[in-house]
Amino acid sequence: MILSPRNVIGGAAAVCTVVVLGTWPVAGTEAQEQDDTVNPWTRQSQEDVDRKNVGCVSCHEPDTPTMHVSTAVRIACVDCHGGNGQARRPAGADPGTRGFEDAKRAAHVQPRLDIWKTSANPINPGAATLKESREFIRFVNPGDLRAVGMTCGTAGCHAPEADNVWTSMMTHSAMLWGAALYNNGAWPSKTTQFGEFYTPDGQPAMVQPDPPPSPRLQSQRGILAFLQPLLPWETSQPGNVLRIFERGGRLPIEIGIPDPFEEPGLPANRLSDRGFGTLNRTDPVFIGLQKTRLMDPTLNMFGTNDQPGDYRSSGCTACHVVYANDRSPVTSAQYASAGNRGMSQTTDPMIPKNESGHPISHTLTRSIPTSQCIVCHMHPGTNVVTTYTGFTWWDDETDGDKFYPEEPLNLSAGERSRVQRRNPQGSVVRGLWSDVDFLAETGSEQFNRQLSNTQIADYHGHGWLYKAVFKRDRKGNLLDAAGDLVPNADGNVLWESLRNPTDEERETGRPGLPVHLKDIHLERGMQCVDCHFSNDAHGDGNLYGETRAAIEIACEDCHGTAEARATLLTTGPAAPTGGTDLTQGATPFGLPRFQIRAGRITQRSMMDEDLQWLVPQVADSITPGSLNYNERARLAKTIRRDGSTWGTADAPDDLAHGNDKMTCYACHSSWMTSCFGCHLSQRANEKRPNLHNEGATTKNWTEYNFQVIRDDVYMLGIDSSTTGNRIAPVRSSSAVVVSSQDQNRQWVYSQQQTVSSEGYAGQAFNTHVPHTVRTTETKGCTDCHVSAEGDNNAVMAQLLLQGTNFVNFMGRFIWVATGDHGVEAISVTEQSEPQAVIGSDLHRLAYPDEYAEHLDRERELEEADHHGSTNALDVQMRGEYLYIADGSGGFRVFDVAQIYQKGFSEKIVTAPVSPIGQNTNIKTRFATAVASPTTLAVDPARVRLPENQEQPIHPMYAYIYITDREEGLVLSTAATLLDGNPENNFLERATTFNPDGILDGAVNLEIAGHYAYILCDRGLVIVNIDDPLNPQVAAEVTGIRDPRAVAIQFRYAFVTDADGMKVVDITTPERPRLVESATTSIADAQGLYVARTYAYVAAGSEGLVIVDVERPERPRVDQTFNAGGAINDSRDVKVAMTNASVFAYIADGVNGLQVVQLISANDTPGAFGFSPRPAPQLIATHHTGGPALAISKGLDRDRAVDETGHQVAVFGRRGGRPFNAEEMRRLYVRDGEVWTVSDEPQGRATDPQ
Repeated sequence: MILSPRNVIGGAAAVCTVVVLGTWPVAGTEAQEQDDTVNPWTRQSQEDVDRKNVGCVSCHEPDTPTMHVSTAVRIACVDCHGGNGQARRPAGADPGTRGFEDAKRAAHVQPRLDIWKTSANPINPGAATLKESREFIRFVNPGDLRAVGMTCGTAGCHAPEADNVWTSMMTHSAMLWGAALYNNGAWPSKTTQFGEFYTPDGQPAMVQPDPPPSPRLQSQRGILAFLQPLLPWETSQPGNVLRIFERGGRLPIEIGIPDPFEEPGLPANRLSDRGFGTLNRTDPVFIGLQKTRLMDPTLNMFGTNDQPGDYRSSGCTACHVVYANDRSPVTSAQYASAGNRGMSQTTDPMIPKNESGHPISHTLTRSIPTSQCIVCHMHPGTNVVTTYTGFTWWDDETDGDKFYPEEPLNLSAGERSRVQRRNPQGSVVRGLWSDVDFLAETGSEQFNRQLSNTQIADYHGHGWLYKAVFKRDRKGNLLDAAGDLVPNADGNVLWESLRNPTDEERETGRPGLPVHLKDIHLERGMQCVDCHFSNDAHGDGNLYGETRAAIEIACEDCHGTAEARATLLTTGPAAPTGGTDLTQGATPFGLPRFQIRAGRITQRSMMDEDLQWLVPQVADSITPGSLNYNERARLAKTIRRDGSTWGTADAPDDLAHGNDKMTCYACHSSWMTSCFGCHLSQRANEKRPNLHNEGATTKNWTEYNFQVIRDDVYMLGIDSSTTGNRIAPVRSSSAVVVSSQDQNRQWVYSQQQTVSSEGYAGQAFNTHVPHTVRTTETKGCTDCHVSAEGDNNAVMAQLLLQGTNFVNFMGRFIWVATGDHGVEAISVTEQSEPQAVIGSDLHRLAYPDEYAEHLDRERELEEADHHGSTNALDVQMRGEYLYIADGSGGFRVFDVAQIYQKGFSEKIVTAPVSPIGQNTNIKTRFATAVASPTTLAVDPARVRLPENQEQPIHPMYAYIYITDREEGLVLSTAATLLDGNPENNFLERATTFNPDGILDGAVNLEIAGHYAYILCDRGLVIVNIDDPLNPQVAAEVTGIRDPRAVAIQFRYAFVTDADGMKVVDITTPERPRLVESATTSIADAQGLYVARTYAYVAAGSEGLVIVDVERPERPRVDQTFNAGGAINDSRDVKVAMTNASVFAYIADGVNGLQVVQLISANDTPGAFGFSPRPAPQLIATHHTGGPALAISKGLDRDRAVDETGHQVAVFGRRGGRPFNAEEMRRLYVRDGEVWTVSDEPQGRATDPQ
């Protein structure tokens, strides 16, 4: 069956062949036969049309005679909709009368299903519409992709566009599915193989071009050879074999029927008694993609039409018929007055004006507002357009007093199900925004003016809330256009900043108003359709697996480059040979979209006939005397590779920032969203329909809970192969942790990491286009190179994806080493969403009853689990195992997979079986510290496919590193705990390293890149572990007395010793330098943790000493905190983020675990900055059974690569990756020495010849 005969691949004609899955009969080829004839509609007279419409107009009074604005189009209602145009309304018959209803029934095509309650689009129909007859789908929406072959796609109308849309990414959505499956280990190929297609009769289809694209096109342009429907989740096999998925076990028990042979407190804990792919021993990723609303629905189906931001039709009319989704004139332009509830303003008396789910008018248009695009493009898998509008996801916390009820909602199971059908987020059932009427008003002026810290958008796709992003300095202070501080900005000030500035205000800069960081193109009046033209919107007929591979437009096409002015020929990845001539395009008003006059380019708006603008040229910005000349722009665009010569662009190959090396938006983006953590929580007792394919209803459903959303992060890496492997912005997205509750409501695993198919951690990153271009608020030199002021060490660590320890994830349990008492796991958060830290501001807002109980307990945490050991001195939890430096007990690994399970009486065990079946102990003389080379789950042993274009995983990540005060450095194997085979869980000592006793007295270590930084009697010894089984001493740093702890951030090591805290320059690890002037005196400095620009020092009786290390060579004590003496024996500290607040977890030898809220989203000034000043407050305590000595570090969520360029986290684009070591050092090392920059030009420019 052939549906797209106009597809062209690589210059050769190709067709897309559809393979229908299943045994259903294939629909006839009436559409294709009609496509091959001359369209008779183009030949009919107006009299013919009037004759066909005689019955229709007896009831309806349409906005436009044919739904087309052009009067040259002569089409009758039935030509598009079908039905019987001759059935007339009897004279005098009013709606509801028998005569009227009989005529209506005779005129209208009748549905098979009962989901069509009114003339509005059905509410959240999901895949149900696929079971409706094609004839009825055509009747209610001629633009639906199942009907388009009989309507829009006929010859003489829009056949090429209809063919292309059918294979476009907006239809098949392959990128998200492919990335989710590969990034989380569920499918081995990084080239996506799954997409969504349906035949005209609604059956799932597989599509493959014939002939297939060449290997070159597949590799370099990202064109796919085929796409198939998602496999039924019941047939999948787990890609991440957590303990619950391991082979073995007995048949799972039925709900409520006990097993008399099961030992009390020791469940027979398996999902199946057979192999992978049986019963529930399947892959949770496939379940989530089938059943959880992530970016659904695609163009194949109607919008959900149930809340603001979700109103639309399907197919062609999903875009070309505008619905009321947003009241902001910035994003809705002339449609803003229609509101955000999907109500009609049609002249047709038959359409209710007070019912949601109708288009604004019965009119097709090319003037499509951004608010219509956001209906679909509001999720990372769809390249979030919300950033273009200056908004990002709300964090469940900011201004939370306006979003949570004073009394808990306590929704019933049925109410929860209905709410989460609209919004899959777990926290929604606790919030007022679960009510659509409340949700709809959160973007109103009245609501926003009462907020204190943010503003909320008026669109709410998926039922979500989106908060505004404002210009801030690194401390989080709001700034106006001139860069001046805006103190005490309230909701009134923030609301005023959302509107676009007038021409006069652009000149004055609106002093005193913070800058709302919407994209400058939007601020100047450009909607999405003013940049993304026909091929970008409809596709070009090829199958693509990445959105940017399918994009024709590039920045240079309109703005030119430093070397040349724009030609208005497209040059993007999907541009045809020679490019598309943009001067040939026209606006909906019949005017040329672009014009070139006297060398100046003018563009006209697609929305407003009277709006046009000059298109700035890059060449003008670097040309002295030009109206748009900017000296800093000239510096950035003309600086040479030598780092000092600048002024002209006449040697493109010698430019440091040439277009062949960097994307424009690597510098010109002002901010980007990073989603650090996404908790996918599955429940077996949730029965929900599949959202795709046959739409079957089965058990198991997964919540979707984003955790930490930040706009203060900027990171760079290497872009994908399809876009030339240039430098581009990198965001964290879909950094998944997973949980699952079985049918007995036991959490069989919780908050577990995933591993990608080739072994990188599933904490995913990807290169992308932020769509946040600004003129002033762009990136400067010191955002990407070492500052001459020495104040951007943390910024550089973040930029290079080495991580900053600020957004780390601690999870529900804090793991504490308590000496000869063993280890304790202390519950510090709620289990349900939002997983608020107990005693925190978010806890008070979202869990008022539980918070009150916590206060009644005098802030004592009550839930904890314990397991004894010899002398636990240090701990590190990773995955389902806890690594312990156990003093004379050596190195031990406890199995903690059941820590969340209520059915297990002993949740922490040395092994779930006898030592004969599992032994994870390494006997050393006196283990003092343990370090995993990364907190991320990395598996170097996984199978690798060359076509995935991945870098190798360094072998150092196959080991655990232990310091022993007598043996020095000990390496243990670890990979067998990740391979899913329970029969080989035995660890071995891989090597021992202590040449000539150099590491005697080793007490602590940190792994940074392929170097181990070890504290011992000699001071700091740096060991090269590039060959992990053959370590070598790289260097030694003396001048450190009685060392205690070490932490690494980019170019510096921070060490606590008897004198306090010291700083070591490790730019070149073989040549470390103790910074003599950088000692911070602290009487009893012990544990140490560096998060962005602050070092947190556990200082014994002083409590917590917070040191400002923004300038590492000039540290200063910022403050000391001991909670009024409650923290008086501080031994260790770790820092992590939950939602929008930051917490310190302190091991207090006398008082146990102390939980301190460092930053509150609502109360701490500058909370949304890169590094706001902490405002510590003790919120919870747990008195441990023994002295609290050490705390396990949380999961690094902003670390994709180590300090020596070895990748550890997966990237979601084929060929995309972090910088390698050489590429990193180019940014800050010249001739072996650090070179620095300033944001202002240094020296005189080279004048043009």
